[in-house]
Amino acid sequence: MGKTGIQNGNHGFIEKYGIAGILLVIILVFHLLSDSFLTVQNFSNILMNEVVTGCLALGGIFILTVDEFDLSLGYILCFCMVLGAFLAKLGCTGVAVIPVMVLAGAGCGAINGLIVTKFKVSSFIATMSVGLTLSGITQALSGGGILNTNIPKILTSFSRGKVFWVGYSVILFFILCVIIRFMLNETEFGRHLYAVGISGRTAAYAGIKVGHVRLAAFTCAGLFCGIAAAVLLGQLGAASSAYGTSLLLPAYSVVFLSKASFTPGRINVPGLLAGLLLCALGENGIEIAGAPVWGSYVFQGGILIVSIWISIVLTNKSLRTK
Repeated sequence: MGKTGIQNGNHGFIEKYGIAGILLVIILVFHLLSDSFLTVQNFSNILMNEVVTGCLALGGIFILTVDEFDLSLGYILCFCMVLGAFLAKLGCTGVAVIPVMVLAGAGCGAINGLIVTKFKVSSFIATMSVGLTLSGITQALSGGGILNTNIPKILTSFSRGKVFWVGYSVILFFILCVIIRFMLNETEFGRHLYAVGISGRTAAYAGIKVGHVRLAAFTCAGLFCGIAAAVLLGQLGAASSAYGTSLLLPAYSVVFLSKASFTPGRINVPGLLAGLLLCALGENGIEIAGAPVWGSYVFQGGILIVSIWISIVLTNKSLRTK
């Protein structure tokens, strides 16, 4: 019995902190391969480059926690970014552009939620349809080109600015992580999200308004797309219908990986941060080591497969032990 207890304790430790261990191995390996990897400048750039994916992943947390799937997140981000650049081109200031982008994201998310909850359409079909619609609107706004006129200076200064090597956008992202972690773990809304994700029917029997919770989850996801769009517009100083849509799968990879650390089998913010760093450091190390361009894509695909597999295994194990 004592031996079994030790084995279970070791197994739990590996499940909780295995990703952190892999991170240390990646850092050591790529440091040995390149002197430019383990530098303050490189890590500062990595963190700033991952803020947009991280914000998108925070939005994805709400969707996956209620056991839904949203294919439109990348399209919402792209739409909000082009909308902001379009308004800036018309002469609107940052004070107007930024709130409109964030609210537009929340509005798009709410539309997804209404289609899913009121019309009982599969979230896969609903969000794919909304995404394609937004893609068309985005192309119309951009005219098929790049919008880079009068981008608000407040956006570019914030998204590119640093204090002691730490980007302002990175600080914002970590603040958002703290807020979301508190929301998920310490509030009734967070408990309702998890309850709906485990079993919507059981949650309804417990008096939870399942439709309202799902609608709120989609709306929150859209809101974070709007935030990500504002940061990306500031980083690039331009927008087009081609920007942002490729970030969907990397963001979901990070959310799936969150189930593999700290709270195994359950989506959590510390695990999301660990997964984000794992993906970012791996890709950066591959590039610095001089690997061909396709190496980064292979790494991303491999991480996605592994993260989904780990997520399924740990979720099933968590359900069996309850």
